[in-house]
Amino acid sequence: MTLDSKAPIGIFDSGQGGVSTLGQAAFMLPFEKLIYFGDSGVPPYSLMQKSEVRKLCLAACDFLAQKGVKAIVVACNTATAVALSEMRQQVKIPILGMEPAIKVAADWNLPGQIVIMATGMMLKSQNLKQLIKRVNRGREIVKLACRDVITLVEAGVIAGTEMEDAIAKYFRPLDSNTISSVVLGCTHFGFLEASVKEVVGTHIKIADGNTGTIRHLINILARSNMLRPETGQKPVVEIYNSAGNKFVDSAYDMLQRHVNELQRRT
Repeated sequence: MTLDSKAPIGIFDSGQGGVSTLGQAAFMLPFEKLIYFGDSGVPPYSLMQKSEVRKLCLAACDFLAQKGVKAIVVACNTATAVALSEMRQQVKIPILGMEPAIKVAADWNLPGQIVIMATGMMLKSQNLKQLIKRVNRGREIVKLACRDVITLVEAGVIAGTEMEDAIAKYFRPLDSNTISSVVLGCTHFGFLEASVKEVVGTHIKIADGNTGTIRHLINILARSNMLRPETGQKPVVEIYNSAGNKFVDSAYDMLQRHVNELQRRT
């Protein structure tokens, strides 16, 4: 398969969470064509057997490859931990995974706890244990499996009182004054910087893996002269979801809201 710089970039996730990664890509790569696949038609990958997750990830990669993508971003920490090597063996284009931005938080070297919000599977994974071991400098790291927050994002709720109440439930046992930073260790949480700060406090710093992943993608494409020429055209985004049009329409809405928020911050 011969690709050129005008080929699209593929992004997929187990559901709607990866729309936060899609939004970051649309914000940082405004001239690229982006194709997103959300697998909301099956249970969350974090609740499935690893063998089934691998099977679904390979199917998602094949779907995007058939669309002629020049690179794939696996916008799911669970899928990255479970199936990245198999995906790279199957599809011979650049495939980038996600990992919690713990190193970013550790490099800030701030006094206080580092809190990791993630799925239960990710928090128990060997990948995370090894990552913490590599970057930890004697800091206290607190793990929070925030299942209800993921459920709300899947339903299209990415801000507001309902989301803040859900976040507050998980942080209630902690003393917010002892927290220095929060790592958004799941793409579902990539929408939630403002909500987390509203709950925990504006003093905390937020480490989100989306920015670093898309920056890495840009570097990879630039080295291969595969960035789409800057034509001034509006970005083109196609969204697909295994659960049907209701989720597709919700994803487009979430995407626009997230890009607007990213633009507001700049």
